Amino acid sequence: MKTRFPLLFLLCLLLAGPFTPAQAQDSPRLVIDTGGHQAKIKDVLFTPDGKRLISVSNDKTIRIWDVQSGEPVRTLRGQMGEGDEGKLYAGALSPDGRWLAVGGMLADNPHDGSAIRLMDLQGPADAPVRLLQGHTNVVLSLAFSPDGGRLLSGSGDNTARLWDVESGKALAVLRGHTDHIYAVAFSPDGGRLVTGSDDDTLRLWAAPGRSGTRARLVAELTGHTDDVSAAAFTPDGNHLLSGSWDKTIRLWDGREGGFIKELADIGYWAGSLSVSPDGKKVLVSCGGGGCSSNPEKVFSLPSGKRLLRFDRHDNIVLATAISPDGRLAATGGGGDHEIILWDLATGKVRHTLVGKGSPIWSVGFARDGGGLAWGNENTQYVFFDKGPLQHRFQLRRAGLSADRKGAALESGAPSRTALESGAPSRAAPEGGAPGSAALQGGISGNGAAFDPGWGGPVEGEGPMNRHYLRAIETVGATRIRTANGQVHPTLEILENGQVRHRITLGPTDGYDHRSLTLTPDGRTVISGKMGGVLTSYDVASGKKLREFTGHTGDVWAVAPSPDGRWLVSGSADQTARLWEIETGRPLLTIFAANDNEWVAWTPEGYYTASLNGGRLIGWHMNQGEERLARYYPAERFAKQFRQPRVVAHYLATGGDLERAIALANQEAPRQGRVKKTTATDLLALAPPMVTILEPNDSPFTTGQSRLDLIAEARSVNQEPVKEIWVTVNGRNPGQQGERYPRDKRRRVRLDVKLALDPGENRVAVYAKNRHGQSEPEMLTVNRAEPRPDPDRPNLYLLAVGVSDYANPYYRDLDYADDDARAMARILRGQQGRLYGRVSARLLTDKQADRGGVLDGLDWLLRESTKRDVSVIFVAGHGQNDGRGGYYFLPHDVEPGKLRRTGVKWIEFQDTLEQLPGTRWLLADTCHSGGVTGKPSPTGRGEADITEALRELKEAVGGVVIMAAAGSREWSLEDPRWRHGAFTKALVEGLEEGLADFPPPDRRVDIKELDLYITQRVKELTGGRQHPMTEIPRMAPNFPVALVGAR
Repeated sequence: MKTRFPLLFLLCLLLAGPFTPAQAQDSPRLVIDTGGHQAKIKDVLFTPDGKRLISVSNDKTIRIWDVQSGEPVRTLRGQMGEGDEGKLYAGALSPDGRWLAVGGMLADNPHDGSAIRLMDLQGPADAPVRLLQGHTNVVLSLAFSPDGGRLLSGSGDNTARLWDVESGKALAVLRGHTDHIYAVAFSPDGGRLVTGSDDDTLRLWAAPGRSGTRARLVAELTGHTDDVSAAAFTPDGNHLLSGSWDKTIRLWDGREGGFIKELADIGYWAGSLSVSPDGKKVLVSCGGGGCSSNPEKVFSLPSGKRLLRFDRHDNIVLATAISPDGRLAATGGGGDHEIILWDLATGKVRHTLVGKGSPIWSVGFARDGGGLAWGNENTQYVFFDKGPLQHRFQLRRAGLSADRKGAALESGAPSRTALESGAPSRAAPEGGAPGSAALQGGISGNGAAFDPGWGGPVEGEGPMNRHYLRAIETVGATRIRTANGQVHPTLEILENGQVRHRITLGPTDGYDHRSLTLTPDGRTVISGKMGGVLTSYDVASGKKLREFTGHTGDVWAVAPSPDGRWLVSGSADQTARLWEIETGRPLLTIFAANDNEWVAWTPEGYYTASLNGGRLIGWHMNQGEERLARYYPAERFAKQFRQPRVVAHYLATGGDLERAIALANQEAPRQGRVKKTTATDLLALAPPMVTILEPNDSPFTTGQSRLDLIAEARSVNQEPVKEIWVTVNGRNPGQQGERYPRDKRRRVRLDVKLALDPGENRVAVYAKNRHGQSEPEMLTVNRAEPRPDPDRPNLYLLAVGVSDYANPYYRDLDYADDDARAMARILRGQQGRLYGRVSARLLTDKQADRGGVLDGLDWLLRESTKRDVSVIFVAGHGQNDGRGGYYFLPHDVEPGKLRRTGVKWIEFQDTLEQLPGTRWLLADTCHSGGVTGKPSPTGRGEADITEALRELKEAVGGVVIMAAAGSREWSLEDPRWRHGAFTKALVEGLEEGLADFPPPDRRVDIKELDLYITQRVKELTGGRQHPMTEIPRMAPNFPVALVGAR
């Protein structure tokens, strides 16, 4: 038997250590939210109307998606703990769409076994969760009866149970299987049940009645020669299909269980089966055994003729579903844990539902101790070298190796000025560790050298670089390997070519060795394993030293620091983590999204991040097993926990939080002092919970011009609700919300009439207490317009570009003025097309003095109306004042007189807050997106616009922000482009129409433009510049240009 579920309930308990009651574990914990799944997807389920898709995953989340748009609608989280507690392995939806059942590792102690959670999807968001308890091991499969009144569950305890949904009582326990039950199903009339097991058999049962009759075994179905992984009845109930790890699909009599035929030899282990509503097709997925070359397949029933191959996934797929109308298939799996919606007849992809991360296959530690690197490609198929290093993360400061001028890259290839490529080496480094003091703990004042953050692409040819230390295979006479040189349960430690120790794993300690390294002194070996298990062993004795607890997915890569004190690891959970080897203590977790947003955090929750990186993590707050958990993006508590200098000093002091805060406070102005906050403190700070009571459907279409909205805000702690308010398409619709005095009001209501715009309206309701505001509760309303409005909106543009500064001190830009001219030309070209009138105020060089810029902002406020689009484009230098303020530098700025001669960023922020209508900011201020602590191209001063943009998006809702470069990057310009890379991409995307992605519709919307700019700037600069964009959830997608011939 192949072990599909190696980390059983026993492993969950062993790794968790001594039992602690759940109520003692309810301190909030930071978790990643990439917008998609991060671990195996176990089930996908269409709602009865086909409008929603529900996905259930090992990552402990349930996600609900809109089928038409592919957009996420809602994420459900339940009680969870460290390690495996809370992992989901099965899901089922009642035929009426009301009840969602999920099962998995849901026990909180070794006595209760594993519960099934039953959630009412049609009830209020905070409705209780019902628990069905009785299984003594993990629940692996679930199915509702056709009438929705009964639920069938299969478990790792080798039994199946039949439950009454209304009462929650077990109607029957089905015994007889001798191994885990991964497949259960009801016949269409509810009279038959089937169970499929890892004992290679299926069992067909006569369902018991509610009057107390027992389930009766009709037949034992034998013939498969390996685990039975899937089973499904045809809609008429006449046939039963089964899928197995023996790589076959078998067809059986659905009423008596007789074998009919082998329907197909599929060439891989069957992962999941779905039968179309008309009973003419069966979809089977690859659950292992060569999925990269054997895609999902569709067969005709009952002939077994292959109709279609679907090859868009690159790894195992354990979840399939077919829509109620039989047109769409949903398959969940692959290396990125994606869900693909595709046409069942043609294989054409409709949507790919996927998060922003990717598994990490390779890691390295900079030999100077200054940073880490990792890669997301598995290309080498060599145990110690699975793929190239692609991305850098800086731990301490280093000088930039390029300036904005002369940044052209030949043929788009990355520059190799700072690093030289070299031959890979898996031997220990010779001599000392250059710069190894970078992470020495307890060195007072060393935090000034630290500046943790994104470092850009790894430069240098080849999969490895001599400036990075990878996994060490050999130190002197000591060598490590697995028994077969690949992933294997046995690790061998050799001395002078002879095996000295063998360490063989089982289902309770990681199952197999997936990555290995020696420490540079050859005394310790570290092994990464399945399921997030990471362990160190003593080379001399072969005994286990300690566990490194934190990863939740297979650990595919490990590498030590040159001094042997620290370890970096990379995992299928899409994170890289920094550890202290001697103690196993975590120091830093890093997640980098594929859109170049990133976040890094300490175990206590203090973090540093890119512009939108705070959205990638959040605080999970358990509410007990009978309630859904609450979740707050980390941005909600940014005031307490977004502390880059604390993170820097935390690394410098080797993880001493108290000292890190004290050192950060010595550097900070009084108003910026950090007060120590623990995760438990967040329970008292949490903002109110918002619920929209009426209307209770979203999205929906109306012919009315006004909407009656009733919403409620409820305090979740002792803090009273201070205010509740609503926005439409990111704008305040006129009323200023209901404000409440600081009294004992814990539950308040908002009842308003809202004016709707023609077309899509995104309505968002917020509430706040004195500590912060909630996430928006949203609904989408489409207002049908009986007659199209012939009047186009007007557009107002303020375009500012300064290259020729009055003071030579700042004259090192060539094309900022040309960038502003290009933006004005592009948008003026839309007059009479997308917009009725385009009014542009262009300020370049001498025109762009301080007074001119401020006058331009006033002009925008005077002219723009609710129907219009307002655009601000700024290109030139920016500078911080050392007190948390940021300034745009106009033509007449004077060194040393920033406050009097610069334009403070708050001027732009205030203007955007007051502007009605659609608002769009484009910022290219030389360090756009952030280069904290780096010298400007002139070598004078610092410029970091990140905090200014962050404050803008938090203070002013609904503004689309585009920043020219990512964190720690130059905003590059080149004589060949006669523009900055950012504006070059804007010209191509809007003026040349290259952002009109297939299928072309001769218009470019903001999301298309964002995608084109992101891809094109990366291409133009050889991966050295990555624009960042903020498109608020509450703002609808909108067109920015019509392209092609008039």
